[in-house]
Amino acid sequence: MDGLPGKDTVMMKITDVETLLRHRGEVRTAYFPERFSTITGGIIHDDELKELRWSRERNAVQAFGSDFHIPTDYPVYGDMEKSQRKSNIKKMMDGTRWMHDKLRTTSIQIIPLIKGYTTEERAICYETLRELDVPYCAYYGAQYFGGKMGNGINKLNEDVREVVNELGVDGVLLIGLQAKDGLAKMPPEVVAAAGQRWIRKSELRDLPMKRVS
Repeated sequence: MDGLPGKDTVMMKITDVETLLRHRGEVRTAYFPERFSTITGGIIHDDELKELRWSRERNAVQAFGSDFHIPTDYPVYGDMEKSQRKSNIKKMMDGTRWMHDKLRTTSIQIIPLIKGYTTEERAICYETLRELDVPYCAYYGAQYFGGKMGNGINKLNEDVREVVNELGVDGVLLIGLQAKDGLAKMPPEVVAAAGQRWIRKSELRDLPMKRVS
């Protein structure tokens, strides 16, 4: 990563953070160049998510020393009962407030995750962002592609614009889309994007492994 030009940000799953901490027990500066900032997130597979307690998530984030954290994800799917979706969104926002409070004395900044299939559902998230006075958020867009959704770029664009209009947010981190053509459709409030494309572009997987003594 030292060979990559310019500044950039690395985004990692909290379970991968725990793996690094178990392996060497060192903070992020042991793994990433100083010019790189890091975002950690609890957006992981549902089976793993069931086992992830707020305190465990906080402990890993704080030990690792990330710059930003997307806290306490809960599953919210279109085929769920509306009452279940709302319940999970409320849990997610309860966790966001809890994490914000627990990390208040650190330099780690919270990036709240917005979820919901209706304005009523998303409003639960909006209330929390206004309460915490956070002018930015993350939006998960990976589920708009593949499976029954196919290429859901137009629907994603529509939903992101609804969030921007409803919340009046200054900046959105869009997770799951890095294609230039797709990002060009998004509103200017989408100021960051995360996904898998950078792995191919960086060619890091093509580099030989070096043995560290």
